[in-house]
Amino acid sequence: MSSNDSSAPRGEEIIAPIRIRTSSVGSQTTAPRHPRRLGIAAALLLIAALTACGFWWIGHLSRHPLETPQAAPQVEATPTSPAPPLPGVQASSPETQQPPPQPLPVAAAPPSSTAAQNTEQAEAVRERLVSAERLASAGNLSGAQSDFQEALRLDPQSQPAREGLRRVKSRMTAEEFSRWMAEGFAALNAGDLANARVRFLKAKALRPEAPEAADALAQAESRLRTARIDALRQRALAAEHREDWAGALAAYEESLGMEPALQFAQQGKERTAALVALERRITFFVNQPGLLDSDAQLENASRLLQDIQAAPPVGSRLRAEADKLGALVQTAKTPVRVMIASDSLTEVSVYHVGRLGRFGARELSLRPGTYTVVGSRDGYRDERRELVVKPGPEPVHVTIICKVKV
Repeated sequence: MSSNDSSAPRGEEIIAPIRIRTSSVGSQTTAPRHPRRLGIAAALLLIAALTACGFWWIGHLSRHPLETPQAAPQVEATPTSPAPPLPGVQASSPETQQPPPQPLPVAAAPPSSTAAQNTEQAEAVRERLVSAERLASAGNLSGAQSDFQEALRLDPQSQPAREGLRRVKSRMTAEEFSRWMAEGFAALNAGDLANARVRFLKAKALRPEAPEAADALAQAESRLRTARIDALRQRALAAEHREDWAGALAAYEESLGMEPALQFAQQGKERTAALVALERRITFFVNQPGLLDSDAQLENASRLLQDIQAAPPVGSRLRAEADKLGALVQTAKTPVRVMIASDSLTEVSVYHVGRLGRFGARELSLRPGTYTVVGSRDGYRDERRELVVKPGPEPVHVTIICKVKV
């Protein structure tokens, strides 16, 4: 082998020595290589490098086996052939020409259960949203509301569900408001004022800022107040007709509570209040005739009879009570004969009448009532008698004598 052959790269020894045929002349100089032969040499070197790389790759896989799922397709790496060397450029040895390591094939990861659940949830939300929009377009707002709420439950962050629910609720509120207003006006026109007021109140609760609800409610309340005042006036007049002065007074006062400037209620209150006062005063004496035994109460009863005479017509029932009181006053003022017997030794006195002195018998004229007769005598215990004088033509007898010595 020539000196030029001795300088060849060591890598050539891995495959085989390459013999180069020289010229027949036998000169010492090496003939120039033919370009075709150089290409063959480069191809052989490339085959050797690929073979070495294959052995290295098999050894690497034996040391690090890949775990790939059966269903996942395996990605194969396609080695790229190196370009042939240019003419006149010596090819590199297999050791220096090793290709870079190929990337490991990546196996596709199986879809996780969480991803599957998310996909199913998203599909369920989409179906609910589609159903809700279809129901809303058909006018089934309650069904649309239910579907939007279900979609929002499945996905609390769903803005379409939130916005759709808001739109449906707004439409439902508007329809309910219109329904309450229509029913309220129907009741108002029919004269059912209380029912109309209830409907307008419900409409106002849905939309407090709506002026039409406030106006309708004010109209219903005004008519309701007018009707209530008319009813109270009729009730007061009916009570006066029955001579139920207390009931009439209560009706007039209730009317003034609703409208203080009502003239008929002011006049009625003044009239019935005076009659109520008269009735109470008459009843006071009629139910307790014994009060007339007192001079002061008898005087009050006499004044009451004068007030009744000066008052406007009081009606037959109250007039009958007044006549009864007049009879009691007259009886209380009519004296009754009282016969007092003694022993001419006892000093006799009658409370609220005076000292009568000593006598054997004496006659007095006392008006009906209760009196106390007292007898006193020196050296004897005082004697007391209660004298009840009742109205009537028959005289009343009493005896007072001190008999017990002390």
